Amino acid sequence: MNCLYKFLFILAGLFFFVSCDKIDGPYITEDSSVATTVVFPDLDTNAVFRKILLEEFTGCQCVNCPQGHLEMANLLAVNGDTLVGLCIHAGFFARPFNDYPRDFRTNEGTQLYDDLQAATIGTPCGEVNRNTNAQAIAQWQSSIQNVDKTQRIAAIQIINQYDAGTHILTANTKTTVLREFGNPVKLALYVVEDGIVYPQKNGAEIDTAYIHNHMLRGSLNGTYGTNISENGYVDKGVSYTKSYQVNCGEKDWNVDNCVILAILTDAVTKEVL
Repeated sequence: MNCLYKFLFILAGLFFFVSCDKIDGPYITEDSSVATTVVFPDLDTNAVFRKILLEEFTGCQCVNCPQGHLEMANLLAVNGDTLVGLCIHAGFFARPFNDYPRDFRTNEGTQLYDDLQAATIGTPCGEVNRNTNAQAIAQWQSSIQNVDKTQRIAAIQIINQYDAGTHILTANTKTTVLREFGNPVKLALYVVEDGIVYPQKNGAEIDTAYIHNHMLRGSLNGTYGTNISENGYVDKGVSYTKSYQVNCGEKDWNVDNCVILAILTDAVTKEVL
């Protein structure tokens, strides 16, 4: 088995480890998860910190969207490891058309675009931790600053395995709850790709060598994920393991440029934890 050691972005407080083990099975369950057969390292809770998710709604035919990409890049540089960016191609300017034949839209991205009412702002727009509806670029920085980084709810560990022969990616996760939390919790796993060279409108020009980064390419378990436990409710000090698979050979992804983004959310409010 060959391993792709590039999958790991985590929200909600974090730690990671990457390894390779053979998986038998896959032992599919009702929520499409598979058996977790890997062994996770001990968790150092002192190394856990909260991360923030910035999602930008964009499209290749959006003349102002490079401004959003630039602002995201600036915010990522300023905030370092505490911020994770996700570019979601959705809406009118993301549809395939003439010189833009590829379709970078996803079912997950379209649902988020609709649920966060991005159309009311227009692309580019974005959201921080999904705690309000979509916001204009000028609001992103203040929304990031308003996140209480002391609220470390859980730590997610990830061990990813990629079989180059079958093209099967298995993302194994272990979520350890660090404090009491009253609402049920869901875990979503997204595939995110960097380095996609594809035309982008930029004002009056079309940049045919534009490099798209942080692009949402799909998920392993749906837009909002699945319950972290059987009923979604969690207990402080308890760890929950979940593993999911995807056949990358059936996708047009460049797996060498892909990462896994793990998002823990409040199942009631849909806010990113």
